[in-house]
Amino acid sequence: MQFDLEFDTSHLSYILRAARQEIDQPEAMLNSIGESLLRVNRKRHEKGVDPEGKEWKQLSDLTLAEGNRKGGPLKKTGRMLMSLLYQTNNDELHLWFDGARDAKLAGFHHFGTNPYDIVPKHAQVLAFAGIVTKRVHHPGLPKRELIGFPDSDRTLVENVMTDHLTKILQRARAK
Repeated sequence: MQFDLEFDTSHLSYILRAARQEIDQPEAMLNSIGESLLRVNRKRHEKGVDPEGKEWKQLSDLTLAEGNRKGGPLKKTGRMLMSLLYQTNNDELHLWFDGARDAKLAGFHHFGTNPYDIVPKHAQVLAFAGIVTKRVHHPGLPKRELIGFPDSDRTLVENVMTDHLTKILQRARAK
């Protein structure tokens, strides 16, 4: 008695080609990763926490006395959060704050600043929170980390990559 088995490996070749193409041209996968990282970073920003989940330092009493805050640090207009974007280019993913103004401000907040003086540019005096003066000595901005890559983001990226490649393989298997 004899059994003969024949294997058709053409579908395996197709699956390997599809996986290889995805690895050689990862832009679609990087776009999925970018969307996911953008979403979690914006959620952290909305909660007022750094990438490790630690709360940002609260606003000073003087800043709160100004009275036009929507709530919490870095939420006066929401402009900086909306300028947080991602971009893919071939095999690279960039997450950044767009625009010279917002990128500069994001850097000040992310790293903090040393104390500095503020003087009027277009008027004789400064007015803030009911105080009128010719010069203000600002104590500096506290460090409020805006973006990073904690272990939770690393896990997120791994999951997105796994999901993306699984979908590629499932489509290839179906052919």
